[in-house]
Amino acid sequence: MTFLKSPSKLIFGTAFLASLSLVLTPTPEGLDADVMTSAAVVLLAIALWSTAVIPSVMGSLVFLLVAVVLAVAPAEVVFSGFHAGAIWLVFGGVVIGLGVKRSGLDTRLVNRFLARIPATYLGVVYSIFFAAFMLAWIVPSASARVALLVPIMIALSEGLGFKKGSKGQTGLVLASAMGTMTPAFGILPANVPNMALFGAIESIHGIRLTYGEYLLLNFPVLGIGALVLYPLVIGVLFKDQAEAAAPQEVPRKWSISERKLLAILVAALALWITDTWHGVSPAWVALGAALLCLFPKIGLLQPKTLGADIDLSPVIFLAGVIGLGAVATHSGLGAFIAEKLLAVVELEPGADQRNYSLLVLVGSVIGLITTMPAQPSIMVPMAEAMASASGWSLMSAFMAPVVTWSMFPFFYQAPPVVLAVALGDLRISWVIKMLLAYMVVSTILLLPLHFLWGQYLGFFVGT
Repeated sequence: MTFLKSPSKLIFGTAFLASLSLVLTPTPEGLDADVMTSAAVVLLAIALWSTAVIPSVMGSLVFLLVAVVLAVAPAEVVFSGFHAGAIWLVFGGVVIGLGVKRSGLDTRLVNRFLARIPATYLGVVYSIFFAAFMLAWIVPSASARVALLVPIMIALSEGLGFKKGSKGQTGLVLASAMGTMTPAFGILPANVPNMALFGAIESIHGIRLTYGEYLLLNFPVLGIGALVLYPLVIGVLFKDQAEAAAPQEVPRKWSISERKLLAILVAALALWITDTWHGVSPAWVALGAALLCLFPKIGLLQPKTLGADIDLSPVIFLAGVIGLGAVATHSGLGAFIAEKLLAVVELEPGADQRNYSLLVLVGSVIGLITTMPAQPSIMVPMAEAMASASGWSLMSAFMAPVVTWSMFPFFYQAPPVVLAVALGDLRISWVIKMLLAYMVVSTILLLPLHFLWGQYLGFFVGT
């Protein structure tokens, strides 16, 4: 009876039975057995993370174990998350966050912010969202920006009187994460899916996507729309009553630890901003910053902190999420679903609005299975067939699925959101509620506007 009274357990139980049936059902003729097994494992992982019937880190461990035991992909693919750059951004973020707290730099920064932010919760959310977005113009990695912002947002929320794990604190952390990621989908070098699309178009079709063309098509609706609507969604969902927070006194003189950490953060920020010049990944910059924080005599944290006080569960959690996308792509599950969907949706020359809606639907489903950064690698090779069936230009077929990157229902689809969940220890059900709410709002308001704006510019129309 308890099982039936709990919606999350009921959903997980249904998904588990569906996953089990995919494994036990004989493989249909003409279909690779790996695709069926991969679908079962992916469904199980999504159900574990989305329903939170067990802690998210345990969900990742279950996924890794099942994927290896059922041999849905080679071990190096299943565990590919452990050598992905995002893992070291998480590690760097955890260490820097601890350093910010131990040094007292968080209190100093927060006191400066408290003197300047609006009095209302919605005003605070809008301020954080916009400030986080501005960072997207100079730091070309959303995950790096999230790793930098989340520890500061946690300290700021506590300074405002929101307890750890409260709705108010969750809203402020999400405002920084979504603010630095969502509008930036309209800025070509700012997010991983953007650059994945750029690379796939150039390598497969020999077409070089231009910064200005991409910005003009996507930012006016998707970027500005997110700046207006997303803070409103967050403000409504997470509005909370702050408790009276006792002001924390900050010594006028900066401590040695504060000076060290500030120097490390400034150096890391400078390297993140200039990564197109020097070519060093933001992940290795984050790892270097973490090592400097922990290095004997040079750093501000004791080396033993690494084993005693640093929680590595966010690293394992993210490794599982990245492994999910790798398994779905390697097994051919994503491509198989895309092919079947495109065979069913029946694009027609002249039916531009319908074609646009169907391609957005296909892109959404692919992103649901393989995560958003992997979506372009599946959609771009099929763009020629999509353009031919719809009567569109090849560039229109490339651009239609871009809108799906900013309106997705589950947190695991976007690594920066996973990073925020892990670093902020956020309640997954609240995060999913926010994502679903924005997905509904943006589908109603932004999707048709983006289509009309694209048509005005000459996209999404028959040639």
